[in-house]
Amino acid sequence: MKNVDNEIHLSGTPISDGVAIGRLYLISQDEQPLIPEFSIEKDQVDKEISRYRNALSSSREDLIQLQGFLSDEGTGEASSIIDTHIQMLEDPFITTFIEKKIRSQLQNTESVFRSVMGEYEKKFVTRGDQYFQQRLIDVKDLSCRILKHLYPTNEGTQHIPFHAVLCAKEFVPSHTAEACVSKVSAFLSEIGGATSHAALIARSKGIPFVANLNYVKLKKHEGSLIIIDGTSGKVIVNPSGETLKKFQQIKDGILEDYEQLIQELEDEPFEQADLGVKLFANVANISDIDSANSCRAQGIGLFRTEFLFLQDNLFEISEEEQFEIYLQVINKASDLPVTFRFFDFGSDKGLYGSDYPEEPNPALGCRATRFLLKEKVVFERQVRALLRASQYGKMKLMFPLIMDLEEFNLAKNFVLNVMGQLLAEGKTVDRSIPIGCMIEVPSAALTSDLLAGASDFFSIGTNDLLQYTLAVDRANPIVTDLYYPAHPSILRLIRLIVDNAKAKGKEVYVCGEMASSPLFVEMLLGLGIRKLSCAPRHIPWTRNMLRKIDLEDAREFATHLLSLSSTEMIEEAIKKRHEELTSV
Repeated sequence: MKNVDNEIHLSGTPISDGVAIGRLYLISQDEQPLIPEFSIEKDQVDKEISRYRNALSSSREDLIQLQGFLSDEGTGEASSIIDTHIQMLEDPFITTFIEKKIRSQLQNTESVFRSVMGEYEKKFVTRGDQYFQQRLIDVKDLSCRILKHLYPTNEGTQHIPFHAVLCAKEFVPSHTAEACVSKVSAFLSEIGGATSHAALIARSKGIPFVANLNYVKLKKHEGSLIIIDGTSGKVIVNPSGETLKKFQQIKDGILEDYEQLIQELEDEPFEQADLGVKLFANVANISDIDSANSCRAQGIGLFRTEFLFLQDNLFEISEEEQFEIYLQVINKASDLPVTFRFFDFGSDKGLYGSDYPEEPNPALGCRATRFLLKEKVVFERQVRALLRASQYGKMKLMFPLIMDLEEFNLAKNFVLNVMGQLLAEGKTVDRSIPIGCMIEVPSAALTSDLLAGASDFFSIGTNDLLQYTLAVDRANPIVTDLYYPAHPSILRLIRLIVDNAKAKGKEVYVCGEMASSPLFVEMLLGLGIRKLSCAPRHIPWTRNMLRKIDLEDAREFATHLLSLSSTEMIEEAIKKRHEELTSV
């Protein structure tokens, strides 16, 4: 923290971009409300259980209403997270177990529920990996919701003032999901990573979010005017008139530029004929497809199938259930091609609803394709469902986190064998369905010449490629400053992947965060990328950048970047070039 005149300047971790101005409003999580504890008679048990069931029912109604609102906003990934909470309400632990405890302990419902959930939460605390910490947040969030219906208080986000900058030690998903964009300006927190559920929801709603700030110090400034730059992670408390004017102009400019851009692009041909570039959307939910259509995406470049089943036990997801959902996706996409990524379970996503053995390092453990190859029942159900749906639309299939040619061939042959079984059963499938792989680890990038001979296309997942190449956990705030998208190794790996794919006549997509940033568009084109897939709300900005780029200049620029020896030099060159392009 530093003072500039009367201004207080803070620096945190940027989680969701954008500029916001508002009054600091703290959500206190230090003290839990005092819950009464008293004994009940046996003839009062049924009444207490009825109260508990009503609280669960009210919680479900809250969540369904919230989910509908999120879907209407086009924030499908956020909606699917809330769906996890809805399904948790069906868990026997939440239903029958709590009721048994009320009967056996003969205590009022609030005290029994608080006690049992407290013990349950302690078990999660002892599990140190990131997945269980996120699940702990979900459990706490749902517990608070149920408890508020059992014992109402005035806490929550309902009574916050307009244009508030909400600050908490840590945000649970409901805080960000229930926040109305027209009312909440931004989020600040002491704890929080870019992949947390709260962060995903904030980004999907376009609300700036900065984490890793000192909550105690911020608490002293409650009610003060505050500026948040979610792109840089800068926060300014008590801004001067001059500073306020500067950031208000930036904020207004961002909104005006976006609205003007949408209007300009409305009647403009989408095809970038001179560049040969196509833009696709990354989606995680059926409702996301509406957003992709409204942004005129040319297809779904990445459909994260695991997000369709966040609420389920993955070992119990039936073939028929999946088939019906994949069919809905294809029908919703209409003539747009859809690239379905096979389940990317494991690592920070965990293994939903399972008692799979805990791993000391899930990011390097049994995840994605290697998990599917071990759990062939899960894999077969998904393959059968997808292949059965393939006859109804334009579909591609893609394996996540492929390590090498041997692993790819094992996975592809599994799919082809299942296809043979379906044909033998008299089922209709698309026999020529393209099957590709994601390049997300160095071993796949370095053997991409071998993979290109077997795979129908590549999709570069730059988020994981960065993480595994640089050995930097992208969700760990301690090493965030080492997560360099413009690292020399990443540029060289992308060029290598593109050259090897081109030699075999195969297409290459980029579907990670780099595809969402206008900063990297010219560089990616110069490295040979012609297909970009990003979140729908980023597509207009990317389209705008494509209007400013000359392909030959992009090639020369990429060649120059490849000659530079440090990240600092590359970042400086990219920023300078971006300023030149956007100033024209």
